[in-house]
Amino acid sequence: MENKIEDQIPMIFLCGPPGSGKTTVGAKACQNLELRFIDLSTPEIDEKPLSSQKEICMEAINNRSADVIALPWSFQEDRSVRKWIRSLGALLLLWAHPLDMQARSGRSEPLFTPSPRIKTKGGFGRNGTGCREFRRLNNAADEVLLLIGRSLDEAVDDLEGYIVDIRQEALEPPMVRAGLSDWVDDWYEDYDVRKDIINIVVDAMARYILYLQSEGKSPRTLSGVYSDLQASGMLVMSYDYPEEGTTSEILDLFSFPPWTIEFKRKFSNSPNAIARYERNLEGFANFLKSSK
Repeated sequence: MENKIEDQIPMIFLCGPPGSGKTTVGAKACQNLELRFIDLSTPEIDEKPLSSQKEICMEAINNRSADVIALPWSFQEDRSVRKWIRSLGALLLLWAHPLDMQARSGRSEPLFTPSPRIKTKGGFGRNGTGCREFRRLNNAADEVLLLIGRSLDEAVDDLEGYIVDIRQEALEPPMVRAGLSDWVDDWYEDYDVRKDIINIVVDAMARYILYLQSEGKSPRTLSGVYSDLQASGMLVMSYDYPEEGTTSEILDLFSFPPWTIEFKRKFSNSPNAIARYERNLEGFANFLKSSK
């Protein structure tokens, strides 16, 4: 049973530029939490070809030899690698001020691109997030830990809290992790449908949202998916009225965009909104098909 529970807990990948604290803060936090830590952000690994770095990382993942892995900088700079890593676990960004990270990195070449619009702190701003490198990593990460002005002890405490939260959250049901648990009670109250059937539908929708999050979809995209899934669920509960059936039979109600005509009438007749609804529900249908 312990192994099964452990398998549900994602491996946590620490990303961030050289000098962000992945090694120092990561190692200390894991020591305090009695978790296994592997540091792949060393100069020796960072200088290896990307394919070699990927093999080293994959070996650690397959062997489950660590709970937390610090990633090399060159590894993080590749967009396909960031997407691949996020699909395998939780990506946690550590970010200090670029001026501090540059100094601590010991590197002579610039690591960051200051914004010409910002006139403070070297063009990075007081919070140190005014550069495209932060935006790129921020968009890829599941969580962001800003360490601007934090002492080492404070940074370690902050990271410990994030690690504990990520590991505990992973044991929650998908609908809780995706923030959809309220839908079950709301739909049960509003529609004459059994709660176990509603649970099947909401659980599938939650798993789809978590899948999209692991793919690195933007908050704007996820907001649209969330809205359209909610609308489709309400329409199915209103009109298809699934009184019974297997999980597969119930989810077959979403094998195509359901009740598009009623979506136009009840939610929006905007061509863009309708197209988005059909696109998002087709994505959900494909996800259900691949999950069978």
